[in-house]
Amino acid sequence: MCDYRIYALRPEDRNRMSLSRTIRLEFVGRHTAQAVAAGVVASAVLTLGCVTRSGGPATNSTAVNGATSTNGADNRPVMRIDPTPAEETRLGDANAAILAEDPDTALRIFRELLQENPTLADAYTGMGTVLETQGELELAEPAYARALSLDPVDFTAASGYGRVLEALGKSKEAIRALQRALTIRPRDIAANLAMARLLLASGQTDGSLAFAERAIRLDPQNGQAHLALASAYSKIGRGSEAIREYETACELIDPPVDVMYALLNAYAAEKRYREAANAAEALTRVAPTAAAFERLGWSLFRLNDFKASDVAYRTSIELDPLYWPALNGVGVNALNAWINGGKQPEDPQRDEARLMLQRSLRANADQPKVSALLLKYRL
Repeated sequence: MCDYRIYALRPEDRNRMSLSRTIRLEFVGRHTAQAVAAGVVASAVLTLGCVTRSGGPATNSTAVNGATSTNGADNRPVMRIDPTPAEETRLGDANAAILAEDPDTALRIFRELLQENPTLADAYTGMGTVLETQGELELAEPAYARALSLDPVDFTAASGYGRVLEALGKSKEAIRALQRALTIRPRDIAANLAMARLLLASGQTDGSLAFAERAIRLDPQNGQAHLALASAYSKIGRGSEAIREYETACELIDPPVDVMYALLNAYAAEKRYREAANAAEALTRVAPTAAAFERLGWSLFRLNDFKASDVAYRTSIELDPLYWPALNGVGVNALNAWINGGKQPEDPQRDEARLMLQRSLRANADQPKVSALLLKYRL
């Protein structure tokens, strides 16, 4: 194991630092693979987010593998990455606090440990976990990053770092972090699914498919894995395969609303309108929103059930008078009824079509097709 020699700050410098502590590291001993991968170089300057001890000069003692010794004239304490038995006990106390839903106590213990040993990787990982759970993502990010710089094979830190980076919108960095996590634990399903999701969002559909398929091989009964594969299939236009995976996922898990929309749209893309209508009807029961009823109206329109379609569209408008897709639906239904009735000038369907399409344009002016209909039929 490598030693890390810490140069103590002058007392006057320590007194000026209330919330952060700058420490200069000098690498000593053999350059092991772990140290090189951690990016530890001579005289690297680190800023650690923990409260410093108040006043007093730095000690002359050197801690090596739990022992204390004198380091001669250098006055530089040597720290360790691996915890001592005493530190292991304190880390256990912090983890127990996490399980007891006492994050403040856990963070306090982690910070105390880092005050005594700023190279204790497990403490940084623990802090990252607590901060991530609390939603403090911008604080969790550097904690995980520091843990990885000290211990590049810490899966918890690597996967947590990836999650946090994804949540912060740093997709490229998140992909790199998850790649590291998967080199450590390639069979982790959550990491594989996260990679599938990130690669799909970045347009790398082949990679997304590969990770989603691997997740299914690892656990064929994992509904989230089937959803990931369905999303990838949808993105590349493999609609029938997407439907198969969506249906499988819905059998394995209680599908969230967005998945029900995705399945409905997949049916529509494949022109399976009866199934789309059934999915839309189920959606209106689970989430009776303007969008759900509009999708039901659209599906019924495709089935030539214009009366039922009109009812669904009007229900959508009742829920949201400005929901322009439903306004278009009512308008087009009325327009078709007027055309099929011989385009009589006094037909109320003509007035209804004009009124609804104009309302739709007021709600959303960027609809050239609707404007074209109004002009074409002189509404």
